[in-house]
Amino acid sequence: MPRTSSSPAKYRQPIRDYVGRTLMGETEIVDFVPQSHLRIWYNTQQEGYTAHHHSAAEIIYCIENLYTVTIGNEVYHLNAGDILFIPPDTIHSLNGGEGIRFIFLIDLMPLQSFVDYNVIETVTMRPLFLSEKSLRPLYERVRDQLTDITDIYFRSQSMWELMVFSRLTQMYADIGRFNFSHKEERSENENSLVYYEKFAGLLKYVDTHLNETLSLDWAADFTGFSKYYFLRLFKEYTGMTYYDLILHKRIQSAQRLLYSKESVTNIAIRTGFNNLTSFSRSFKKLTGVSPSQYRNRKEEFDHHGTSKQLIPLPAAQSAL
Repeated sequence: MPRTSSSPAKYRQPIRDYVGRTLMGETEIVDFVPQSHLRIWYNTQQEGYTAHHHSAAEIIYCIENLYTVTIGNEVYHLNAGDILFIPPDTIHSLNGGEGIRFIFLIDLMPLQSFVDYNVIETVTMRPLFLSEKSLRPLYERVRDQLTDITDIYFRSQSMWELMVFSRLTQMYADIGRFNFSHKEERSENENSLVYYEKFAGLLKYVDTHLNETLSLDWAADFTGFSKYYFLRLFKEYTGMTYYDLILHKRIQSAQRLLYSKESVTNIAIRTGFNNLTSFSRSFKKLTGVSPSQYRNRKEEFDHHGTSKQLIPLPAAQSAL
């Protein structure tokens, strides 16, 4: 989102070499601050943006007036103070209107080396809406972290990215702890830390063995639960079924591998699919394009620089 003339001087992009956000089909190529993992905007644009997705996580913090976001079949109306987390690679559209909001685009890769992130990743795969009226204790912690992050970013001092990610790490830890505290309250077993450690170990293993079978029977044995008990606990703790999680992780891994020159068939095998047909069907279901189309768009952008700016919607037109 380009800087607008109404942006206060203190909220203009601290890094100058920025030409705007670009879109290939529905895939946005995020222009992070050079040699960093994020970009933040003070946004006052009245235009909306058509359906698109990107590999970055997006956070919208509404400061003034209403802002509407559509994610899949869900419509989120953000009032002043509301916060919305949009997962990576999730198609969404933004409706314009007068107002002010901070928009954060974040590459979560620096957090993915932590074992704990393997567990809370199931939370980041789904939209998260926070307001003073819902999930207030968590909302206040997240709001304070985002406020601190924007102050650090726009001051553009030395070590700014490290300081920002220290706040981001704390923020995602708060989200994970809040999520698991509710599971622990409902758990039949008081030693719920055992559940957490079992699932953390399982998901860490899965991340590095996606090419293996990873059957439900194997996962239940790995954690030491019966299959029925595993199914119930896994869905309770992660909010996803075991097979949905495996599918999402495999497709995310395939997206990264498609940036290489490796054949699509080999990528399908490396990410645990039995055949190319199954891989292509699953990939298109989650991304909206085939593996070949995904690769071609990336190569077109890299080699020729051919892309188009995000198409803004007229101010009076709804993105819904």
